[in-house]
Amino acid sequence: MLRFTGKNVAANSVIQPRQLHLALSGQRLASGRLQLSHYTRVGRKVSARSASTSTSSSNDKSSHTSNLPPSALSPRKHRVELKPGPLKRPSPSSTTPKPHSISPKQTQPSFPAFRPSPTSNTPDSVPSAIELAKQDIADATAQGVLRPAPHDAGTIKRFTHQAFELLKFYFRGLKAINTHRKQAAAIRSRIATGGAALSRAESRFIRTFQQDALKLIPFVVVVVVMEELIPFIALYVPRMLPSTCVLPGQRDRINAKARNNQQLVLAENWQLFDHLRKESESSGFIPTLSLKNPGALSGVIGVPAWGPLQLVRWRLKRHLQNVASDDKMLKQEAYGRDLTLPELKEALQERGMPMFSEKNSADELRAQLKWWIDMTEIMPEGADAISRRLFVLGIIGSHK
Repeated sequence: MLRFTGKNVAANSVIQPRQLHLALSGQRLASGRLQLSHYTRVGRKVSARSASTSTSSSNDKSSHTSNLPPSALSPRKHRVELKPGPLKRPSPSSTTPKPHSISPKQTQPSFPAFRPSPTSNTPDSVPSAIELAKQDIADATAQGVLRPAPHDAGTIKRFTHQAFELLKFYFRGLKAINTHRKQAAAIRSRIATGGAALSRAESRFIRTFQQDALKLIPFVVVVVVMEELIPFIALYVPRMLPSTCVLPGQRDRINAKARNNQQLVLAENWQLFDHLRKESESSGFIPTLSLKNPGALSGVIGVPAWGPLQLVRWRLKRHLQNVASDDKMLKQEAYGRDLTLPELKEALQERGMPMFSEKNSADELRAQLKWWIDMTEIMPEGADAISRRLFVLGIIGSHK
């Protein structure tokens, strides 16, 4: 019988013990035909058992190996899975890594596409301060800010009329500062008594009033002593003027000059920004105390870079703190969805992103602002609001 089964041990587990005893003891069965059919049936079972070892399903395999001891289990049983079970989707909490474990390279949004202003090779003629003052008065008169002089007025009468109109304009500006003081006090009182939360517009209004209040005394001295110096101050020292005492043409020129200065700093310090970005790319932030030349970063965001090193760092840190609080309010207000085009440009300039042109639409500028907010929200381990924004400024400065 062992020869017939090919020395397969599995046959012994199939043959009934009583039949094996009858075969060994030599007892005669009913007929030889029954013996032959019995052996044929045993052979079929053995061949089926040997074939099932190579092409068995997971159910046959489990029934066969269940009778074996643990040490005899084949190590290849995990390789044959004809019907693998459905993959269980991991929960979002288990797949989303913590912010400090995220690599800034893998998670940072793509850099926004800027449309720079076309530059001409021919240098523009620089008008004199007197010509600029005349142009500012003409623009203010055309916009209704100043009352126009009579048509039949001579040179002296026209000059006197313009000087008197400017004096009234500055007086109204000083009165507006006092009005803003009362409005800012009312906003603070409302918040202190548990009223509505502070909006972004109200926050910027209070900050602008505080800046105007600091400029009030020196500006009053200039108006009383020599009013004619104000156009020169607007040209050379624009930060000295309160926001309520700036003509529309002066405001546009101040913004354009600040934007040109920012672009000049970006062009002249590209290698410095690229070096800062490469040094901090692994960590994702730049500590404030590690800045050896904060003047370049200050110039990008429009902060004065003169003075001792500690003073420059303090200005830089204070500006970025204001920007951080402004970013939170912008995100709460749908990334500046209701901002006008001039407000979007102002917000981008405050963040060191003056690479827009007059062809940019409000949606394009809003996309650039959203990129800044999304980038600064990524907080690697050890970073804070200031150091992370310094790193984003390094990315902006190193972008060609």
